[in-house]
Amino acid sequence: MADVQLTAFNGELGGNFNLPLGLWYISARTANMGPGSYTVSGPNVKGDPHITTMNGRHYDFQGAGEFVLLKNDDSGFEVQSRMTPVSTVGPLPPDPHTGISACPSINTAAAVKSPGHRFSYQPASVGNARSPQMQLRIDGKRASVRPQGMTLNDGTRINLSRVSGELRITLRDGWGVRIIPTWWSATGLWYLDFDFTPATSAMGIAGPIAKDSWLPALSDGSSVGPIPGGLPQRHKILYEKFADSWRVSGATSLFHYQAGTSGVNFTNAEWPRQGGNCRLPNTNPLAQMSEARATKICGGVHVPQFRKACIADVMATGDKVFAAGYVKLQGPIRMKTQIRDARKY
Repeated sequence: MADVQLTAFNGELGGNFNLPLGLWYISARTANMGPGSYTVSGPNVKGDPHITTMNGRHYDFQGAGEFVLLKNDDSGFEVQSRMTPVSTVGPLPPDPHTGISACPSINTAAAVKSPGHRFSYQPASVGNARSPQMQLRIDGKRASVRPQGMTLNDGTRINLSRVSGELRITLRDGWGVRIIPTWWSATGLWYLDFDFTPATSAMGIAGPIAKDSWLPALSDGSSVGPIPGGLPQRHKILYEKFADSWRVSGATSLFHYQAGTSGVNFTNAEWPRQGGNCRLPNTNPLAQMSEARATKICGGVHVPQFRKACIADVMATGDKVFAAGYVKLQGPIRMKTQIRDARKY
């Protein structure tokens, strides 16, 4: 057994470390740990949207269209997301990683591939003022899942909660994704959070960020290189070169489309705009909220990185719905350990 020393970042009393493939046991040596909260989490895509990569880096990506979040060709695993722009009076606070303050978008539909099947999880209809049901399709056909779950012929395990709508898809080799829907009444949309269980390496928007790059690799495996000095150039690389590299095409899409529609209907290549203009035509833009009030609303979010994202999302949209979403994403607290500074006693 060996200790793994975590390094602090962004002034926090914590850090991150990417463990290689294998079975790991985590032992908390409380005598050596400072006061604070401790969590173990994997890559995820949350809120409007904030990305945690395969190697624990954090950055924002507010695209509009359908994109590959993660894929591993060897296992046949792939997850795609449909991102939808949100009309607000102003942009999100600047992302600490990119420095970009962008207009928000949310994940509104998901599509997943296993070695032998294709899954889509999306609303039965779009733009309905009432809450349309989230609908699971397997190989294009509507599917129902028993409370105890189901296992398909390629070994893929499906679990779908009838209460929360949370969908879990787990491949035989350990790859998995947890998709958590939250109804946003102010926009008449469901928004989705993704929590991944990676088994090996992967590429995509949530792929790892190499040491010589400020973003994950492009779809051809090449790097965008070091971060440019100017914000306009950063915006151009992130939302043109990088976004288009991982944008889903008609040939690669895993989504289910209503008759007469395609991925083009959900694409806005000009989003997010530069300059902070986040108003969409024929909409009532959402008003912003003070940081102090947003911080109070997000008080129930205990995972530090989730709390930061929650505060940014509530500030930008003025809506507390994101606090409920992050509480669902972090899951119930099964065990709580309070660590005090022994020097005070």
